[in-house]
Amino acid sequence: MAEGQVRDRTVLIAVDESDHSRSAFEWYLKNVWKKADTIIISHMFEMPYLPVLNPKYGLNIPVEEWQKAIQDQLLKVQKLEADYEADMISKKMHYKLRGEMNKAPGQGIIQVAEEENADMIIMGTRGLDMIRRTLLGSVSDYVVRHSHVPVLVCPKL
Repeated sequence: MAEGQVRDRTVLIAVDESDHSRSAFEWYLKNVWKKADTIIISHMFEMPYLPVLNPKYGLNIPVEEWQKAIQDQLLKVQKLEADYEADMISKKMHYKLRGEMNKAPGQGIIQVAEEENADMIIMGTRGLDMIRRTLLGSVSDYVVRHSHVPVLVCPKL
């Protein structure tokens, strides 16, 4: 790289449907974003809980219930991606969408960051109180502790 040349950054922004994620994305755009950045919008979604057996169905598998739950989840993911994509298209940003199914969102975020060679991770925090964070764990805490690149965690502003 020539002296004075700025290397393009790859920035992974972990999002979900929350206002906290949207706030972190907007903070990044206002305070950190550079035109040369490549943005990876990463959303870790869980497949909905699908009961295997239900007394009202007897031994029949509730296929229609499964299909509806999966379709509802896919529509949520498509809407989420479309919302962020519209913002990035309007700003002529370099971006990529990575929706991944993962039961452990923190592990999924770390995996995508490694696969994409991210230079940093940006994410919001739900602002759990100390007791809930201790009992439930926190995705942002997990990412901060396991990431090999800087992580910027934005509280909802």
